[in-house]
Amino acid sequence: MQIDMTEKKQPRVIKANYVLQAKVGSGPLDERTVEKCQQVMDSADIDFAPLANEYLNKLEFAIIKVRSGELTGQDAKQAMTQPVMELKANASTFKYDLIGNMANIMLSFLETVKTLDKTVIEIVDVHHKTLKAILANKMKGDGGASGKALEQELKDACKRYFQAKK
Repeated sequence: MQIDMTEKKQPRVIKANYVLQAKVGSGPLDERTVEKCQQVMDSADIDFAPLANEYLNKLEFAIIKVRSGELTGQDAKQAMTQPVMELKANASTFKYDLIGNMANIMLSFLETVKTLDKTVIEIVDVHHKTLKAILANKMKGDGGASGKALEQELKDACKRYFQAKK
């Protein structure tokens, strides 16, 4: 699912904070505890739509602010990246793998572009509208053939963007 993106960013080294490890300890987790947690997650019948709509509304608001020029530069990029990151992190937990996969593609794209030009904003906007439709139609799982086609089209749009920038 990796997209070949020509604009590369330099990796940044973040020094580890050992406070969390000191609180929880180290070593493997008890297998029974992990199994119980997994059973709870698998049997939970929680509606993802309200949470996803909250993130999608934040993304829509960011798109509007960026288009109007109210948000620029790193603030604009962060405002668009954050809700996409939240969608990616939460979608598969609620069995919306297609949303998670598409958010992953978009996150990679946003992290790679240098500036949020008109075309980038348009790609993000179409992505937003697509995720809204997926959610409205309750397309759980990977979306089958339609889901694969949507993922491929998003990848192709990102690829076309970078090819045009060469």
